[in-house]
Amino acid sequence: MSTPGLLATVSFLLFFSFSCQSAQPVQEKEAPPEKAWQQWCPGTKNLEVFFSESDSILATEVMHEVSSEIPQASIPELIVALSEKFMGTPYVAHTLEVKEPEQLVINVSGMDCTTFVEQMLAMALAIQQGDGFFEDFAQILACIRYRDGIIEDYPSRLHYFTEWLNHNAEKGILDILSNEIGMEPFRSKVSFMTNNPGSYRQLENPAFVEKMKKVEKKVSSYEMQFIPKGKIRNIETKIKDGDIIAFTTDIDGLDVSHTGFAIFQNDRLHLLHASTRTNMVEISPVTLDEYLAPLRRVTGILVARVK
Repeated sequence: MSTPGLLATVSFLLFFSFSCQSAQPVQEKEAPPEKAWQQWCPGTKNLEVFFSESDSILATEVMHEVSSEIPQASIPELIVALSEKFMGTPYVAHTLEVKEPEQLVINVSGMDCTTFVEQMLAMALAIQQGDGFFEDFAQILACIRYRDGIIEDYPSRLHYFTEWLNHNAEKGILDILSNEIGMEPFRSKVSFMTNNPGSYRQLENPAFVEKMKKVEKKVSSYEMQFIPKGKIRNIETKIKDGDIIAFTTDIDGLDVSHTGFAIFQNDRLHLLHASTRTNMVEISPVTLDEYLAPLRRVTGILVARVK
């Protein structure tokens, strides 16, 4: 993972809490009011975060800029506006794979397709349901990326995107729209990670492999609907800007191969994403159905709408 500046692991208790020394007796303070996002995820005390100072400054500046430009915006409107601020940001793979122990990694100067979606969503929620500061952003990101928002070890991360969708739907963050408008059943039998443990440094630990087998069994039990790629044009008017798009795949043991956001250009559906083709955040130059047509292993899409 390459980020500018000094990367540091810090505790929010230490990083964000400051005390003033005084000769006066300590007065008991009222607990701060609960923020809207804490209703679906209380957050984690002493959250360990791996980030660069430049990234924390950039994330905070962008959140404040967008919140001032479009006050009272909806979450989808915020997602699109935030994403546009990061257009041209380099595509960087494996940014989450830092040294053990598992910790929340924030990198907004280089993103892959999943971290792009996660971080734009977390920023949007931090603006609308928090104070738009880095601490809110980090706590919300942990809630989105990890099972129940609790970081324990490598398997506690939501690695398979269908679990990511279902778990965040259970939290009330989003609705899986493709379960309503999809034409065909999508029952993904995931096993890719435990079938290929050599591709994941953390799975050198046999205990993690066993934990991931249990996760894969649960994920494989999901019953979902999807939209075949040849039928996207027929239903694209039911999709809106800021909806989450995930590419379903027939790669053995895998559920989703890519993700991004829906965005309409000239009344046609395109994809706003961290692209492996151009190695940066972009809007696809062609419509989504045209983009998917030559991708042999992509079978269709899942769609989720942020509430």
